[in-house]
Amino acid sequence: MMKIKTIMNAVLIILIVALLSIFSIACGSQESATQETQASEQPAAEETTTSAQTEETEAAEETIAETAGECPAATSVSVESTNGAYADHMPISWDSIGSQSAILSHSTNNTGVFIYIANFETSENLKDVELSDGQAVLQFTLNVVGQGDPVPVSVGSYNVKEWVDNYVSAGIRLSGGTTVSISTSSVSTGDFEITSVTDTEICGKFNIDEKWTKMSGEFKVPITE
Repeated sequence: MMKIKTIMNAVLIILIVALLSIFSIACGSQESATQETQASEQPAAEETTTSAQTEETEAAEETIAETAGECPAATSVSVESTNGAYADHMPISWDSIGSQSAILSHSTNNTGVFIYIANFETSENLKDVELSDGQAVLQFTLNVVGQGDPVPVSVGSYNVKEWVDNYVSAGIRLSGGTTVSISTSSVSTGDFEITSVTDTEICGKFNIDEKWTKMSGEFKVPITE
Protein backbone atom coordinates (compact mmCIF):
# COMPACT_ATOMS: atom_id res chain seq x y z
CA MET A 1 0.00 0.00 0.00
CA MET A 2 2.83 2.36 0.85
CA LYS A 3 4.47 1.53 -2.41
CA ILE A 4 1.34 2.43 -4.42
CA LYS A 5 1.03 5.79 -2.63
CA THR A 6 4.66 6.61 -3.41
CA ILE A 7 4.10 5.81 -7.08
CA MET A 8 1.00 8.04 -7.19
CA ASN A 9 2.90 10.95 -5.62
CA ALA A 10 5.65 10.56 -8.19
CA VAL A 11 3.14 10.55 -11.05
CA LEU A 12 1.46 13.68 -9.61
CA ILE A 13 4.79 15.49 -9.40
CA ILE A 14 5.55 14.57 -13.03
CA LEU A 15 2.15 15.90 -14.13
CA ILE A 16 2.67 19.19 -12.27
CA VAL A 17 6.12 19.64 -13.83
CA ALA A 18 4.70 18.90 -17.28
CA LEU A 19 1.87 21.43 -16.82
CA LEU A 20 4.29 24.13 -15.65
CA SER A 21 6.48 23.51 -18.71
CA ILE A 22 3.50 23.79 -21.06
CA PHE A 23 2.36 27.05 -19.36
CA SER A 24 5.86 28.53 -19.63
CA ILE A 25 6.11 27.68 -23.32
CA ALA A 26 2.67 29.18 -24.01
CA CYS A 27 3.53 32.45 -22.23
CA GLY A 28 6.81 32.70 -24.09
CA SER A 29 5.07 32.20 -27.41
CA GLN A 30 2.47 34.85 -26.61
CA GLU A 31 5.16 37.37 -25.57
CA SER A 32 7.13 36.67 -28.74
CA ALA A 33 4.02 37.14 -30.87
CA THR A 34 3.28 40.47 -29.14
CA GLN A 35 6.82 41.70 -29.73
CA GLU A 36 6.65 40.67 -33.38
CA THR A 37 3.33 42.51 -33.80
CA GLN A 38 4.73 45.67 -32.23
CA ALA A 39 7.83 45.45 -34.36
CA SER A 40 5.76 45.05 -37.53
CA GLU A 41 3.45 47.96 -36.62
CA GLN A 42 6.19 50.44 -35.66
CA PRO A 43 7.65 50.99 -39.17
CA ALA A 44 4.15 51.66 -40.50
CA ALA A 45 3.66 54.44 -37.95
CA GLU A 46 7.05 55.89 -38.75
CA GLU A 47 6.29 55.71 -42.48
CA THR A 48 2.98 57.55 -41.92
CA THR A 49 4.73 60.31 -39.95
CA THR A 50 7.46 60.65 -42.56
CA SER A 51 4.88 60.79 -45.34
CA ALA A 52 2.95 63.56 -43.56
CA GLN A 53 6.14 65.56 -42.99
CA THR A 54 7.08 65.16 -46.66
CA GLU A 55 3.67 66.42 -47.78
CA GLU A 56 3.95 69.47 -45.49
CA THR A 57 7.43 70.23 -46.80
CA GLU A 58 6.29 69.90 -50.41
CA ALA A 59 3.31 72.17 -49.73
CA ALA A 60 5.58 74.81 -48.18
CA GLU A 61 7.99 74.61 -51.11
CA GLU A 62 5.09 74.93 -53.53
CA THR A 63 3.89 78.11 -51.76
CA ILE A 64 7.36 79.60 -51.95
CA ALA A 65 7.61 78.67 -55.62
CA GLU A 66 4.26 80.34 -56.34
CA THR A 67 5.41 83.51 -54.56
CA ALA A 68 8.75 83.51 -56.34
CA GLY A 69 7.06 83.00 -59.70
CA GLU A 70 8.81 83.77 -62.97
CA CYS A 71 11.57 86.32 -63.51
CA PRO A 72 13.39 87.32 -66.68
CA ALA A 73 17.14 86.94 -66.80
CA ALA A 74 17.43 90.73 -66.88
CA THR A 75 15.39 93.88 -67.40
CA SER A 76 14.74 94.90 -71.00
CA VAL A 77 12.38 97.64 -72.19
CA SER A 78 11.25 99.37 -75.35
CA VAL A 79 9.98 102.96 -75.13
CA GLU A 80 8.74 104.97 -78.08
CA SER A 81 7.54 108.57 -78.20
CA THR A 82 4.54 109.13 -80.46
CA ASN A 83 2.86 112.35 -81.57
CA GLY A 84 5.91 114.36 -80.45
CA ALA A 85 5.43 113.67 -76.74
CA TYR A 86 9.06 114.44 -75.92
CA ALA A 87 10.67 115.09 -79.28
CA ASP A 88 12.83 117.85 -77.76
CA HIS A 89 14.57 115.25 -75.58
CA MET A 90 15.39 112.75 -78.31
CA PRO A 91 17.36 110.66 -78.92
CA ILE A 92 16.84 108.52 -75.83
CA SER A 93 18.16 105.00 -76.11
CA TRP A 94 16.94 102.02 -74.05
CA ASP A 95 19.30 99.54 -75.70
CA SER A 96 21.09 99.14 -72.38
CA ILE A 97 19.62 99.29 -68.89
CA GLY A 98 21.48 101.01 -66.08
CA SER A 99 20.52 101.47 -62.43
CA GLN A 100 17.23 100.07 -61.12
CA SER A 101 15.46 100.10 -57.77
CA ALA A 102 12.13 99.27 -56.17
CA ILE A 103 10.95 100.91 -52.96
CA LEU A 104 8.05 99.64 -50.84
CA SER A 105 6.08 102.01 -48.63
CA HIS A 106 3.66 100.41 -46.14
CA SER A 107 0.64 101.89 -44.40
CA THR A 108 -2.48 100.34 -42.86
CA ASN A 109 -4.44 98.43 -45.54
CA ASN A 110 -2.22 99.77 -48.32
CA THR A 111 1.24 99.28 -49.79
CA GLY A 112 2.85 101.56 -52.34
CA VAL A 113 5.47 100.15 -54.71
CA PHE A 114 7.76 102.50 -56.63
CA ILE A 115 9.76 100.91 -59.46
CA TYR A 116 12.51 102.88 -61.22
CA ILE A 117 14.40 101.78 -64.35
CA ALA A 118 17.10 104.06 -65.76
CA ASN A 119 19.01 103.95 -69.03
CA PHE A 120 22.21 105.02 -67.26
CA GLU A 121 24.23 104.11 -64.18
CA THR A 122 24.11 106.17 -61.00
CA SER A 123 24.55 105.75 -57.25
CA GLU A 124 21.99 108.46 -56.52
CA ASN A 125 18.30 108.00 -55.73
CA LEU A 126 16.49 107.45 -59.03
CA LYS A 127 13.39 109.20 -57.69
CA ASP A 128 14.98 112.64 -57.89
CA VAL A 129 18.42 112.24 -59.50
CA GLU A 130 19.24 115.12 -61.83
CA LEU A 131 19.16 114.00 -65.47
CA SER A 132 21.27 115.05 -68.42
CA ASP A 133 20.33 115.00 -72.12
CA GLY A 134 19.75 111.45 -73.32
CA GLN A 135 19.11 110.16 -69.81
CA ALA A 136 15.67 108.98 -68.67
CA VAL A 137 14.02 107.07 -65.85
CA LEU A 138 11.02 104.85 -66.46
CA GLN A 139 8.88 104.78 -63.33
CA PHE A 140 5.88 102.76 -62.19
CA THR A 141 3.81 103.44 -59.07
CA LEU A 142 1.67 100.58 -57.78
CA ASN A 143 -1.13 100.87 -55.26
CA VAL A 144 -1.76 97.55 -53.48
CA VAL A 145 -4.92 97.40 -51.34
CA GLY A 146 -5.46 94.74 -48.67
CA GLN A 147 -5.85 94.06 -44.98
CA GLY A 148 -3.26 94.72 -42.29
CA ASP A 149 0.08 96.43 -42.12
CA PRO A 150 2.09 95.58 -44.07
CA VAL A 151 -0.07 94.57 -47.02
CA PRO A 152 1.83 92.02 -49.15
CA VAL A 153 2.46 92.90 -52.79
CA SER A 154 0.09 90.84 -54.91
CA VAL A 155 1.32 88.70 -57.78
CA GLY A 156 -0.96 89.23 -60.78
CA SER A 157 -2.39 91.91 -63.06
CA TYR A 158 -2.64 95.61 -62.18
CA ASN A 159 -5.05 98.08 -63.75
CA VAL A 160 -3.52 100.74 -65.98
CA LYS A 161 -6.70 102.29 -67.38
CA GLU A 162 -8.60 103.00 -64.16
CA TRP A 163 -7.73 104.28 -60.70
CA VAL A 164 -9.17 101.34 -58.79
CA ASP A 165 -7.82 98.88 -56.23
CA ASN A 166 -4.44 97.49 -57.32
CA TYR A 167 -3.76 100.04 -60.03
CA VAL A 168 -0.48 101.18 -61.56
CA SER A 169 0.50 104.54 -63.00
CA ALA A 170 3.43 104.94 -65.38
CA GLY A 171 5.65 107.78 -66.53
CA ILE A 172 9.05 108.78 -67.89
CA ARG A 173 11.30 111.31 -66.16
CA LEU A 174 13.41 113.35 -68.57
CA SER A 175 16.06 116.05 -68.29
CA GLY A 176 15.02 119.57 -67.37
CA GLY A 177 12.48 118.41 -64.80
CA THR A 178 10.07 117.04 -67.42
CA THR A 179 7.92 114.00 -66.64
CA VAL A 180 5.76 112.39 -69.30
CA SER A 181 2.86 110.62 -67.57
CA ILE A 182 0.68 107.95 -69.13
CA SER A 183 -2.86 109.27 -69.46
CA THR A 184 -5.40 106.64 -68.38
CA SER A 185 -8.04 108.10 -70.69
CA SER A 186 -5.71 107.76 -73.70
CA VAL A 187 -4.60 104.17 -73.10
CA SER A 188 -5.64 101.67 -75.77
CA THR A 189 -3.57 98.79 -74.40
CA GLY A 190 -2.78 98.62 -70.70
CA ASP A 191 -1.20 95.37 -69.56
CA PHE A 192 0.90 95.30 -66.42
CA GLU A 193 1.66 92.21 -64.34
CA ILE A 194 3.78 91.40 -61.30
CA THR A 195 5.07 87.86 -61.76
CA SER A 196 7.28 87.47 -58.71
CA VAL A 197 7.96 89.12 -55.36
CA THR A 198 10.67 88.10 -52.89
CA ASP A 199 12.49 89.89 -50.07
CA THR A 200 15.16 91.07 -52.50
CA GLU A 201 13.54 91.66 -55.89
CA ILE A 202 10.32 92.23 -57.81
CA CYS A 203 9.68 90.98 -61.34
CA GLY A 204 7.03 91.62 -63.95
CA LYS A 205 6.14 92.56 -67.51
CA PHE A 206 4.16 95.29 -69.23
CA ASN A 207 2.75 96.42 -72.56
CA ILE A 208 1.23 99.91 -72.61
CA ASP A 209 0.06 101.73 -75.73
CA GLU A 210 -1.06 105.28 -75.12
CA LYS A 211 -1.71 108.26 -77.41
CA TRP A 212 1.70 109.77 -76.69
CA THR A 213 3.87 106.87 -75.62
CA LYS A 214 4.33 103.16 -76.27
CA MET A 215 6.28 101.07 -73.81
CA SER A 216 6.77 97.35 -73.31
CA GLY A 217 9.21 94.98 -71.69
CA GLU A 218 9.98 92.87 -68.65
CA PHE A 219 11.82 93.69 -65.47
CA LYS A 220 13.79 92.18 -62.63
CA VAL A 221 14.40 95.01 -60.16
CA PRO A 222 16.16 94.83 -56.77
CA ILE A 223 14.20 96.02 -53.74
CA THR A 224 16.05 98.73 -51.84
CA GLU A 225 15.36 100.42 -48.51
